[in-house]
Amino acid sequence: MMMNTRFDFIVFSVVIVNYNGKAFLENCVRSILNNTYDNYEIIIVDNASTDGSINNIYKKFTHELQKIKIVTLEENYGPARARNEGVKVSQGKYVGFLDNDTEVHKDWIIEAAKDFDRNRELGIIQCKLLFLKEPNKIDCVGEFLGPNGFLIQRAKYKEIDEGQYDEKVELLAAKSAGMFIRKDTFNKIGGFDDDFFIYMEETDLCWRSWLAGYKTAFCSTSLIYHRYSTTLDIVDKNRTNYLIRFHGTKNYILTLIKNLGSLQLILVLPKHLIIWNGFILLLIVRGNFRSALNVMRGILWNLVHLPETLKKRSYIQSRRLLSDRMLLEIVMKKESITTKIRQFLASQKQTKTPENS
Repeated sequence: MMMNTRFDFIVFSVVIVNYNGKAFLENCVRSILNNTYDNYEIIIVDNASTDGSINNIYKKFTHELQKIKIVTLEENYGPARARNEGVKVSQGKYVGFLDNDTEVHKDWIIEAAKDFDRNRELGIIQCKLLFLKEPNKIDCVGEFLGPNGFLIQRAKYKEIDEGQYDEKVELLAAKSAGMFIRKDTFNKIGGFDDDFFIYMEETDLCWRSWLAGYKTAFCSTSLIYHRYSTTLDIVDKNRTNYLIRFHGTKNYILTLIKNLGSLQLILVLPKHLIIWNGFILLLIVRGNFRSALNVMRGILWNLVHLPETLKKRSYIQSRRLLSDRMLLEIVMKKESITTKIRQFLASQKQTKTPENS
């Protein structure tokens, strides 16, 4: 459906990573095809699905295939690398990232286009993510950084949306289930880091974008509806634990080492590691030895791979255009250790009985 605007000549590329998402991918694609902005392409990157996801897309969208590109990977490389592969074949000036279990509002692209046009320093946009089954509740409206190196969500989990977060605030990071980035920003900072596989890859991307001189901000009028946690539903319980605990721990630490300046790294990383080790003890006391082991593995991964990480860090820090002092004044918010422990225990319950991701 064409909406005549002065943005119509600008191409938007929408990258969707899929892994065995046949039950959701069709609805995601259909919602994009029904949006009010006409100059876009859909790029589906399939991580070696075995459920017939891609055949179903060819079957259901025979007459719309001129809008759809399919990239098939020979194995499951995870979301970070898959998104990079999608951007490689993209034609757009702007790239949107969606999870395969999302559905978009019809004006989701045009609203983002307006914000990019108004602010040339804006590199990344966090769309307003609401729950698909409960659209009056918030999934994500952006993330800040806490003093101990952990992310702070602007909104509480499933908080009722009453427009209380709709101001155009600057953020540390967006959630890749629904975000946009300028393609030149993406290319300048080198895209997603393949070492992340899953979790925190968008935080690292946004942080590097800030250091390269671009801002990340929230756009409340670019709406996306997210089913949430379907990734965890299609893997077994042990694999779920590994994905959350190992990659979550590993990637938090990796993000801090790469992106914090020297002084802040000295101040923040020791506290951050103490908290992770406290979580390990807490998990052991509670009898959750598998989770404790996976958290330990996440910490050890960073020790084993420290030489490679330091090379990445050196590259990033040598090209940074924004000091930690200036950045943290914008994106750092206060959070107590007690709050973080409560959140960790809450996530422990979600790990045992995942919803959808």
